[in-house]
Amino acid sequence: MNIKNIVSLFVIAITLLVVVPAVSAFANINYVESEGLNLQQGTIFGVEAGQTLDLRVVFDSATFENNVRVTARVLGVPGTSDTTERFDVLPSRIYSKLLRLDIPSDIDPNEDFILEVKVESQDSVGATFTATFAVQRKNYALEFLSIQSDSRVSAGEVLQIEAVLKNRGRYIAEDTFIEASIPTLGISKRIFLQDLTPLDNSSRDIKDDSIEGRMLLAVPANAAPGLYTVEIKAFNNDAETTAIRRVEIVSSNANSMIVPSSSSKTFSAGSEGKYTLTIVNSGNKILVYNLVTESDDGLTVSLEDSVVVVPAGSSKSIILMANSNREGKYDFKVTVLGADNAVVSEKDFVANVEGRAVSGNAAVVLTIVLAIVFIVLLVVLIVLLTRKPAKADESSESYY
Repeated sequence: MNIKNIVSLFVIAITLLVVVPAVSAFANINYVESEGLNLQQGTIFGVEAGQTLDLRVVFDSATFENNVRVTARVLGVPGTSDTTERFDVLPSRIYSKLLRLDIPSDIDPNEDFILEVKVESQDSVGATFTATFAVQRKNYALEFLSIQSDSRVSAGEVLQIEAVLKNRGRYIAEDTFIEASIPTLGISKRIFLQDLTPLDNSSRDIKDDSIEGRMLLAVPANAAPGLYTVEIKAFNNDAETTAIRRVEIVSSNANSMIVPSSSSKTFSAGSEGKYTLTIVNSGNKILVYNLVTESDDGLTVSLEDSVVVVPAGSSKSIILMANSNREGKYDFKVTVLGADNAVVSEKDFVANVEGRAVSGNAAVVLTIVLAIVFIVLLVVLIVLLTRKPAKADESSESYY
């Protein structure tokens, strides 16, 4: 290989090294700004744990490129990233994009982290920017680690809320309270917690940086059914944090079940049809029910008890009696009312009455006739029993 060929290969290699990056580098990041601070590569900027980092990325484009996006992330911290929607860039233009990163509150304050910002398309990376930041805790910060409560509760019952609170600040959290409330209902419950250290430290009198608290909210018995917002707030003189939960309040009668033994009966006119209605209380408190009946004309319905008391976790059966003196089909309804006269259930029944009942006057006449017949028969019987047989004629003649 002569010198001319070697020079040619060298020129081609240099051209590839220059041209290929020029083709791929379609953009150049001018600067990245956060909270008014122009971030510089090679310097370390400070970030607080739990802080939301707003990033302004400004870059210019060298060539046309489609489906471009800007991405920011913290290396080594999963879930800490943000990406813009895809867009096209045109040559010789300046673009500005806003991204937001939520720095975890439990991020290690003893380590430095790298922020990486990229302008890239589906085919190539236009530009990359990196900067180092250090994390420190806020002086005073509280955070809920967990909140547990039922998502559904009956009116008149107690909603239990359990919360675990952690001190995320650099200093002791003194005189800390937790308060749970349902503002719409005007109810709240506040409890006092012990002081919390910044970190678990067994050498101090205050050894824990987290603690569990339990609150019991008494839901009014007249609370309207619906979806309510529950606010859980932890606070002291230096910091506070609030969490929101949702709870469904159902009627106190939601634990009730009404079961009829049979909704249709057939019986004779003038007699009674017997029906049974069973009320089941599957809740954890005693319930009182009121029973109201409605029936067609000509049918009379009576209740064994119109006010029924059913203990928690038990049931009670009520007897209903229906009667009519006229043949026909009759409908009647029993309405079961619970707390505040709210309708728990409505049950429909059918009474099939057959034949005709004897009227009151006809019954009296029949009774009189039967009495007369009885008396006549009694007199005849007495006469027959007291009558003597005829004696033989003693003066009859004798013939010789």
